[in-house]
Amino acid sequence: MNKEELIKELLAKVATGEISREYVLSQLNFPPGAQKRVADAKGETHFSVTKMLYVLGAAIVVIGIIIFVFQIWNDIGSLGRISVTLGLGFLLTAIGSFLLKQKPEDHIGSVFHFMGGLLVPGGAMVTLSELGLDFVSLWPVALTFGAIFVFYLLINSIHKSAILTFFTIANGTAFIYLVVESITDGSFYMHGDLYAYLTMVVGASYLLLAYSFRGGWNDKLVEVLYFFGIAGFLGAAFSQVFGSVPWQMLYFIIVIGGLFLSAYIKSRAVLVVSTLFLIAHVSYITSEYFADSVGWPVALILLGFIFIGLGYVSITINKKYIKA
Repeated sequence: MNKEELIKELLAKVATGEISREYVLSQLNFPPGAQKRVADAKGETHFSVTKMLYVLGAAIVVIGIIIFVFQIWNDIGSLGRISVTLGLGFLLTAIGSFLLKQKPEDHIGSVFHFMGGLLVPGGAMVTLSELGLDFVSLWPVALTFGAIFVFYLLINSIHKSAILTFFTIANGTAFIYLVVESITDGSFYMHGDLYAYLTMVVGASYLLLAYSFRGGWNDKLVEVLYFFGIAGFLGAAFSQVFGSVPWQMLYFIIVIGGLFLSAYIKSRAVLVVSTLFLIAHVSYITSEYFADSVGWPVALILLGFIFIGLGYVSITINKKYIKA
């Protein structure tokens, strides 16, 4: 194997995430400053014009497909409906996999996977509908999303792409909720507590996944998972506060724990969401217990000072622990 082949193989492994740039630099005994410059350059090119055009183009294509299919929907029959939804989704996914295999350092394959990932779940629902399912039971839908989850899990184990990880997580989450809905009797709003606890578990899982993705080939999903994880966890917990004194006391501990967590994992998303939910909880407690006793004007003054204090704490945490 000559030098050019070695370099091409190394670039391919770096592009797919099997080897990190920082690891290569450390093995070559580059100084720390060089690693930082590589990381900075990577961050600067993350939202390049090319990637913006890729995303914009993919969105336009998907919208165009939806409009076109809507116009011909009643004229193409069952097989045609399945073909232009599920079939097209799998075709785009296959093209994306081919491009990721041929050009792993490029992002064009991820664009096709993005378009395919949007069409496959909807196409699967169209297929179930055309097969005559009445959707009285959600088990067929749940099992379908389970199959889609396994499908993306398998192809993600081959290509190791962040966009495939995103669709794996999204379809896996849908599968979990659909299974729970299939097991329970009645509509979902009849089991509010169950879904609140389930959402807390899912949110905590997102946070753990984000933490494990740091520095790897899924690094681009870290902040997204931090945001949805902490929002789901704190939002579901906040839904239990109303009319429950134990939860009202416990929620202060939970949301303050979110502030400490943001400092530990250095996440602005966790910090902002935790601060907003703390403000919401303080506002609820003030209106519930103090508005009638001290009057709304005084309660508003107290809330104003509390918000200022929370804002100062949030900024201090951001400067001292996250930016640093």
